[in-house]
Parts: sequence; C-alpha cells; structure tokens
Amino acid sequence: MLDVKYNIKGLISSIYECQKKIIINKRFIRELENEGSDTTKLRNEIGELEGKISDYQKELRRKYQFSY
Repeated sequence: MLDVKYNIKGLISSIYECQKKIIINKRFIRELENEGSDTTKLRNEIGELEGKISDYQKELRRKYQFSY
C-alpha cells in the first residue's frame, strides 16, 4: 500500500513539474514574440509536456482505481 501511495505522489509531483515548465515556457514565448523571435521550439515543448501530463493522469487514474 505504501508503494502505491508513493507512486501516486510521484505522479502528482511529475504533473506539477510539467505544469510549472509550461507556465515558464509560456512566459518565454510572450517575451520572444515581443522581440519577434521564433517560438516553435517552445511551443513544441509545451505540446510534449501536455502529452506527458495526459499520460501521467491516465496512469494516476489507473493506479488510484486499484488502490482503494
């Protein structure tokens, strides 16, 4: 049971880390757009992070469903 709780906490932490990176990237995108720079790499990274969040959420639902 402790393993499941530890894994769930780890998944939640991973989601928060991805969300934090997305927020930071969006700030950089705004700054770069004001300068007229290219933002495609940051936008692609945001897409990848959103995909990771989706995967983490699916895994979290699966683990949570069987733990209680």
